[in-house]
Amino acid sequence: MLADVLSAAGGIAWTIAYLGIIRRGFADRTYGMPFVPLALNATWEFTFGFLEPSPWALQVVVNIVWFCFDVVILVTYFRYGREEFARLADARWFVPWSVAVLAGSLAVMYLTAREFAGDPDHPVDAYSALFSNLVMSMCFIGMLLRRGSSAGQSMTIAVSKAVGTAAVTVMVFDDVGSALVLTTGGCVLALDVLYAVLLRRRIREGESGQARGAGETAAATAAP
Repeated sequence: MLADVLSAAGGIAWTIAYLGIIRRGFADRTYGMPFVPLALNATWEFTFGFLEPSPWALQVVVNIVWFCFDVVILVTYFRYGREEFARLADARWFVPWSVAVLAGSLAVMYLTAREFAGDPDHPVDAYSALFSNLVMSMCFIGMLLRRGSSAGQSMTIAVSKAVGTAAVTVMVFDDVGSALVLTTGGCVLALDVLYAVLLRRRIREGESGQARGAGETAAATAAP
C-alpha cells in the first residue's frame, strides 16, 4: 500500500516537473533541464523503457511516456541551446559534442543495466535513477548560477522534482533498506531544497528589478 502511494506520488510529481520544464523552455526560448542530466535522464528512460524494460508493465509505460517528454526537452535544447553553448566553446562543436554526450550516456546506462541486472536486492533502475538525480540536482544549481536568471525554470518545477525524487527514495529504501539509497536520496533532497531557495531568491530579485524599471519608466513618462 505504501509503495503504491509513494510510486503514484513520485510519478505525478515528476510528470508535473516534465510538463513545467517543457512549458518554460518554449515560453522563455531556452531549455529547462541542464544538458548532461538531460542526457542521463533520456537514456535511462530509453534503456528501461525499451532495451531492458522493467518487469512491471505500468512502469514500462511510464518510462516510455517520460522518454517522450525528454525528447521534447531535447528539442528545446537543440533549438535554443547553441547560443548558450557558444559562450563556453566554439558553436561549431555544439551538435557533435551533444551527440557524443548522448551516445556516451546511452552506452554507460545500457551496460550498467546489463551488468547489474537480475539482482532484486539492488534494483539497477532505482540506483541509476538516484545517481542521475544527484547529478541533475547539482547541475540545476549550476545552471541557475551560470544564467543569472530564472529563465526556463520555475518553483513548480523545483518543488515537483524534489517531491518526486523524495517519494521514490522512500519507496526504494522501504523495499531494499539500503544506506546508499537513503544517503543518495538525502543528498538529492538537500540540493533540491538549496536550489529552490536560490531560485525563489532569483525570482524575487527579478520581480523587484521589473518593478523598479516600471516605476522609473512611469516617472520618466510623467516628467514634463
